Amino acid sequence: MGKSIDNIKNIDAGIDTGKDSYRSDKMIQSLDRAMTILSILEQKNTASVTEIAEELGVNKSTVSRLMETLKKHDMVQADPATKKYGLGFKILYLGEGVKRNINIITIARPFLTKLYDELDESVHLCAFNNDAAYVVDQVQSNKVYNLSATVGMAEPLHSSSVGKCILAFRAPFAAVRLLKDYPLTAYTPKTITDMDILMEQLAIIRSQGYAVDDEEIALGVRCIAAPIYDYRGEVNYSLGVSGTTNNIKPAAMDRYLSALLSASSQISSALGYKCGRQRPEVQPPVPYGDSGREE
Repeated sequence: MGKSIDNIKNIDAGIDTGKDSYRSDKMIQSLDRAMTILSILEQKNTASVTEIAEELGVNKSTVSRLMETLKKHDMVQADPATKKYGLGFKILYLGEGVKRNINIITIARPFLTKLYDELDESVHLCAFNNDAAYVVDQVQSNKVYNLSATVGMAEPLHSSSVGKCILAFRAPFAAVRLLKDYPLTAYTPKTITDMDILMEQLAIIRSQGYAVDDEEIALGVRCIAAPIYDYRGEVNYSLGVSGTTNNIKPAAMDRYLSALLSASSQISSALGYKCGRQRPEVQPPVPYGDSGREE
């Protein structure tokens, strides 16, 4: 007769399962470990077999076999000098395939609709391209007034909430470079036209996590926007809500912001963003006062 069920259980119990000792009918343990190794290398840049074994809680021979398999498929590469491994070029190839399948409009649309249903105000999605913030999708309010921008419109970077939001989450020197020759047009008496004041506001936006257009494009109109992070932790999209100052009042701001930030966070997650993965900002000295802009 073949092996009994008890014997099979005993054989299975002898396998080195390490920290991830749970078993699942739907999970292949070696593949699960291989995926964990790739995550470790993504976080550490490079790691030795010993370091990886310690992270996984398994013996080094198990890790060595996994690394050889991953190396065969160009998922990792070894440095002969340091004996450490890093991610392989196949990762880049696979990443490009994922990028080709990312459609921000398709991904974000359900969240725009939900946000509109919750707030009953116009909602719009903006994308940063060619140094401008373009409206790529929107859900317009059915109210008598129509405050929403139209798809294809370029929102002012310095005065719109969606534009300021995208600017704020770039490195300060990058924002200055973008604004160097950008016309700080005064649309209303409330529009910021001073570079130093604008840079101070961008720092506040970056700190609080959202931007406000308080009648800076049109009197009687207030807009709020939140950043959308992609899988690299970069902000190339923003989500905005537009309404009258009578509706989006300071007293009601918490309700609007709560819904907006929840929607932007969910879109970010759908784009592959993991909390805490913002790109480190390199902040060399920036001569804000020497921007060359005159009032």
